[in-house]
Amino acid sequence: MDQFSAANQALGYLYQIRYALWLLLEGVEEQEVALETLDDIVLENQGTYRELLQTKHHSTKASLTNTSPDLWKTIRVWSTHLLHKRVQIPPTTLSLVTTATAPSESIASKLRPTNDRACEEALQELNIIAKNSENKRLKEAFVAFTELSPEQQRDLVEAIYILDQSPMITDTADRIMDKIKAAVNREHRSALFERLEGWWFGKVVTQLRRGSVEPVSGFEVYDKLRAIADQFRPDALPIDFLDAKPESIDPARDDRLFVLQLRIIDISNPRIEKAILDYYRAFHQRSRWAREELLDGGEAEQYEDRLVDEWDRFALALADEDQDKKAPETLLKKIGREIYRWMEQEADFRVRPNVTEPYVMRGSYHMLADKNPPRVWWYPKFLERLEQILARRPKVA
Repeated sequence: MDQFSAANQALGYLYQIRYALWLLLEGVEEQEVALETLDDIVLENQGTYRELLQTKHHSTKASLTNTSPDLWKTIRVWSTHLLHKRVQIPPTTLSLVTTATAPSESIASKLRPTNDRACEEALQELNIIAKNSENKRLKEAFVAFTELSPEQQRDLVEAIYILDQSPMITDTADRIMDKIKAAVNREHRSALFERLEGWWFGKVVTQLRRGSVEPVSGFEVYDKLRAIADQFRPDALPIDFLDAKPESIDPARDDRLFVLQLRIIDISNPRIEKAILDYYRAFHQRSRWAREELLDGGEAEQYEDRLVDEWDRFALALADEDQDKKAPETLLKKIGREIYRWMEQEADFRVRPNVTEPYVMRGSYHMLADKNPPRVWWYPKFLERLEQILARRPKVA
C-alpha cells in the first residue's frame, strides 16, 4: 500500500462507527452512545458514563505488545481523564477494542475480560516500563501514567479490559446482520443492513459536524430498524430517494421527451423542475428496487400498464367532453394541462398499497412520457407532432 495512503485511517474511523452501531444493537435499548467525545466511543446510561472504548483496526496482522503504541496511547488518554476527574472509576470501565493479538504473558493478555485477570501483575509491569523505557514516541504516555497516584493507577488498571482479536470491520458487519436477522425475511437482510447503516452513518456525520455531545439511544436505533423493516412487508417497498436531487436542473435546456411535452402545454418552469425531480427520484428508486430484486416478476410492468390504463381513461373522458376535431391550439393546450393537473394533483395509483410517496407514481408517469414513442402524453395531438419534435432534437454523438 502507498505509504501516503489514508486507507487504514479511513478504515479505522469506519470501524469505530460500525462498532458503535453493533454495541447499541447488542445492549439494552436504554443504552446511549456518543462518538468522539471523551473517547472514540462512549456508552452512557441515564447520563452516567458506563464505558469508554478505544477502537483500533489493523488491516494486517498486528501484535499488542508491552510497548505497543496502541496500548500506551490509549492509557495516556484514560490517565488524563482520570487525573482531571473527567470520569469516575469505578463505575466506568475502559475497553480497548483491537483487531491485534495480545501475546501470551503480555500486559494486555492479563487484562482480558476473563476470570483469571492479573491486574496487579499488569500494574507492576506498566510501572516498570513507564519508569525505565527510553521510547521517546511514548514519553508523554509514560508521564501521564506516572502522574497518577498509586491508588489511581490501581483503579485505572482494574477498570481496563482488553478485547484483542476483535472482529475486523467486515466481520463486524456480519455481527450486525446477525442482530437484525429476525426483522425481515432472509432475502431482505442485506438491503435492511445497508439502509440501517446508511442512516446510522448519516446520524454520526451530523453529530460530528455539529460538534454535538447528545448521545444516540438504543431506542432510536431500534425504532429506525423497525421502521425500515416495515418497508419490506409484502404490501410496502423501501423509500430511499425522498431528498435526492440531480446535480443540476435546467427546464429551458432539458430536451428529454417528458420535459418537451410539458413545455408544449405551457407548464411553468417551477412545475417542470418538480417534474424533473420526480423523474430523477422515481428512476433511481425503481432501479434500486430492480437491483435488489424487491419487485415480483412482472410487477413493474403491470404497474406501468395500470398507469397507462388510468391515464387513457381520464384522457378519453376529456375527449368525450370536447369532440371538436379542429379545436384551436389554445384549447388543446388547456386539455393537456388538465390531464397533467389530474396526474400531478389528483391521481393516486400505488405500486403497492403502502408505497405512499407521490414521487413514485409521478416519476413513473414521466418515465412513461419519456419513452420513444411515449406511452402517455398530455397534449392531445402529441403523437402527430412527435416525428417533427424528434427531428429538431440535437443528435447524440
